[in-house]
Amino acid sequence: EPVVLARSVRLRGRLSGSGAKTGQRVSGSQHPVHPTMVRDGLGQNGTRSLRVPRSPITLLEIGALFVLCLIAHGRSLNGVFHYDDLHSIVYNPHIRSLSLIPTLFTDPGTFSGLSFGGMFRPLIMLSYALTYVVFGLTPGWFTAVNLMLHMGVVLLAFFVLRRFSPDRFSAWGAAALVAVHPVNVETVAYISSRSESMCSFFMLAAFLAYVRRPGGSVWPSALSFLLALMCKSVAITLVPLLWLYESWFIRDSWETRWRRLWPFVAVTVGYLWVIRALLSTSVLQSPVRSMGTQLLTQVKALIYYVHLLTLPWGLSVEHQFSLGRFEDLTVWASVIALASALVVLLRAGACRRSRWWLAWGSVVLAPTLIVPLNVLVNEHRLYLVSLAFAALVVRLAALSGVGVRRVGKGILAVMVLLSLQRTAVWADTSELWQDALEKGPHMPRAHLFVGDPHFQAGDNRLALDQYDAALRVNPDHLSAADRLALHNNRGAALLRLGLFDAAAAAYDEALRLEPTYAP
Repeated sequence: EPVVLARSVRLRGRLSGSGAKTGQRVSGSQHPVHPTMVRDGLGQNGTRSLRVPRSPITLLEIGALFVLCLIAHGRSLNGVFHYDDLHSIVYNPHIRSLSLIPTLFTDPGTFSGLSFGGMFRPLIMLSYALTYVVFGLTPGWFTAVNLMLHMGVVLLAFFVLRRFSPDRFSAWGAAALVAVHPVNVETVAYISSRSESMCSFFMLAAFLAYVRRPGGSVWPSALSFLLALMCKSVAITLVPLLWLYESWFIRDSWETRWRRLWPFVAVTVGYLWVIRALLSTSVLQSPVRSMGTQLLTQVKALIYYVHLLTLPWGLSVEHQFSLGRFEDLTVWASVIALASALVVLLRAGACRRSRWWLAWGSVVLAPTLIVPLNVLVNEHRLYLVSLAFAALVVRLAALSGVGVRRVGKGILAVMVLLSLQRTAVWADTSELWQDALEKGPHMPRAHLFVGDPHFQAGDNRLALDQYDAALRVNPDHLSAADRLALHNNRGAALLRLGLFDAAAAAYDEALRLEPTYAP
């Protein structure tokens, strides 16, 4: 396991090619010890033991991972624009010209063609603008960029896993599981989920740059961290992850640790200052739900996410999920389950590597516990968590004595088949939302988007039935953009049916949400 000794280490025995002998002290400043050469554990005299460097990663291993990505997600190249893609890409004038690029880095309003829902994700918007300038509004090229980003994330995940696993096949198997896990289909097929994959790419690059240079400059890592933050705010979780890595695997003095981490703290403070208005609105001034309800809901969601990762059957763009309430037995059952699992792990003396991956998944999901979002549970939130899940699965298989290679091939085959099924669903908007409605009839967004194809086909009565259902079943789950589309489309359907007064009332609701909106 990776342990970096920043000061010195006493060698036990002879290290091939180093010229070091037993009892000889090697200064960390003169002869830095590579973290992949240090095994977790103490020797008989309290010294650390070294091992020879791992064999280099081969092109065959990398190529096999890319092939798996293409097999599992290749059908996404036939995809279409979905949901948030419409206001962020299709109807967003801010990505139509390269001359507008500077505003992408200064104005959060450029995130959308609407006057609300601004977000500070300049690198994502820049990628949209570049894709549009080169390929126009062809959805296949936008999903192709998503697929390439996913392949890059899988490659970096393999590098990270190799640093924590002495067995190259186990590391490759875990990376392959990330590549083909069906819960990650949304991140590839849904263009707006590019924020997840691009953020993950720069986060993993920052982590690798940090751990590969134990005695060198951390500024390349800090720069990559900054790029990740300009993709999505969840990148802020890299700071506690680095702190845990320092605490568990390096164990240096507080002064040395702070010297390595302060650039990341400085970048974080600067980023929070830039988005302070957005953060204040979403968390303090106009939160989607109260903090108590948010915490109770997301406690349930943690158990649900474990279910999606272990048994990825019944995946949906809109999962049937309810708000957590104090009297909800499901909430307290989830609390008991999480506490019990933690106690079992601590009593079982989980090794440092297992604790690291558990911490990785927990820290990455932590922001969703605090920041209320319209969508209660989302598959793309598990993107980086799936890396920790894959590492733990492979670790558990190895410890249980199960043949990792034999069982792993079967698991990967099943995951590929499930991913192929999900990519087929994501390839068509009507099928995507009909699938969501069948699995979640009490979620309003599914009714809204099932009604739209009926409206476009001229089936106004069927469309109106779905729009009215969206207003009846949990309308508080809808975002402002959803409510705007719902009232506008409902008004148009009523107008076609000759119900002018009802249509006027629906349009009034739309204009109340967006006064400059033209129905």
